[in-house]
Amino acid sequence: MSELHSDDSYSLRKAQMDLDRKTLEAKKAEQELDRLILDLEHRYGLLGTDGSIDPKTGNILPVDTANSKTNGKVTPSVLDAITTS
Repeated sequence: MSELHSDDSYSLRKAQMDLDRKTLEAKKAEQELDRLILDLEHRYGLLGTDGSIDPKTGNILPVDTANSKTNGKVTPSVLDAITTS
C-alpha cells in the first residue's frame, strides 16, 4: 500500500484538528446553555421543584403534583404542555 503525499497528509490532519475544535466548541455551547437554564430556573424559583424550562420554546413546563413518581415517563399534563406550545 502506498503512503499519502505530504500535502494530503497535512490536509487530513488539519481536517481532523478542525473537527476536534468544532466538537469542543459544541460542548462549550451546550455547557453555556445548561448554565443559562440553571440561572433561569434559579431566577424563576424552579430549583427544588419538578418544574423546568424548555430550552427550545422558552416555556416553563408545569409541575405535575398529581403523580410525582413517574419512572421517567412523561405525564399527561406535561405532554399537553409540550404539544400545545
